[in-house]
Amino acid sequence: MRINTKCILIAVLVISILVSGCASQKGPEPVNPENVLVTVSPVAIKEYQEQTIVITVENNDTQAIDSVQVSAFDPLLIMGSDTLNIPGKIDKTSKSSIDVRVKAPGFKTETTNSSVTVSYASGSDEKGNPVIRDRSAPVQITILPDAKLQFLGFVKNMSTLRDATVPKWELKKGENATISFSVKNNGQSTINANSLVVRFEAENELMAGNTSIYIEQAMAKNGTSYTKGVLLPVKSDSPNGETEVKVRLLMDDYVLDEQTLTLVVKL
Repeated sequence: MRINTKCILIAVLVISILVSGCASQKGPEPVNPENVLVTVSPVAIKEYQEQTIVITVENNDTQAIDSVQVSAFDPLLIMGSDTLNIPGKIDKTSKSSIDVRVKAPGFKTETTNSSVTVSYASGSDEKGNPVIRDRSAPVQITILPDAKLQFLGFVKNMSTLRDATVPKWELKKGENATISFSVKNNGQSTINANSLVVRFEAENELMAGNTSIYIEQAMAKNGTSYTKGVLLPVKSDSPNGETEVKVRLLMDDYVLDEQTLTLVVKL
C-alpha cells in the first residue's frame, strides 16, 4: 500500500502547528525566590496585642513580581497585609516596603525559629494562570508580658506608701524624695519573680541620683506586686528648679511601661 506523501506532509504540519500553539500559551518562567530578598527589623510585641510591622522586599530580577504580600509571620498571627507590585530591576534592584498587621500569641511562646514569608505572582503556567512563589527569611521576635506601673507618684515618706500619690513634689537640697508604686500584670501569662525591674532616672543629673528596684513577686493573670517605695536622693549641691524623673518598667532592655514625675528643688 502506497502512502500519500502529500498527506504525510500535511499531517506533520498540523501537528507542528498544534505543538507550537500549546507551547506559546506558557509565559515566562517565574522569578526565582533566590532573587527576592526579604528583610525585617527585630520585632518586640506584648502578648495578644496588635502591631504594624514594615517588611522590606527587594526584587533582584529583571522581571516584575505582582501581588506581593506577607503570607506568614510565625509565630505571629497576620491580621492584614498590604499588597503591591514590584517592577523588575533596570540599573539597580527595586526595593519596596509592605505594612503587615500582626497579633502576638502568649508571652512564653517559643520564638527561636521565627520567620516571615512573602508570596508573589510571577510568570504563568501552561493554562496562562499566574504562578505563585514564596520567599521566607528568619526574623528576631520577642514577645513581652503585658505589665504596667500603677499608683505611681510621690508620697511623704516610706511610712505612707499606701497614701494617695502625687505626680509633682517639692523639697530642699540634700533631702530624699519618696516614690511609691506597684506593678500589675494586665496579660494572661504568669510573669516570673525577679524578671521585671523598675528604673528611676532624673533627667538633670546635677539635681538627683538614679536608682532601680526588682519586682520580687511572680504575677499571674491580673496579679499585682506589693506596693514598693524607693528613695531618690536630691544632691546637697543641686541647683534649684525642676527636673523630670523618668520611671520605666523593664524586662531586660525592653520598656514595658514608662511614666514621668516632676521633682522641684527649692532654695
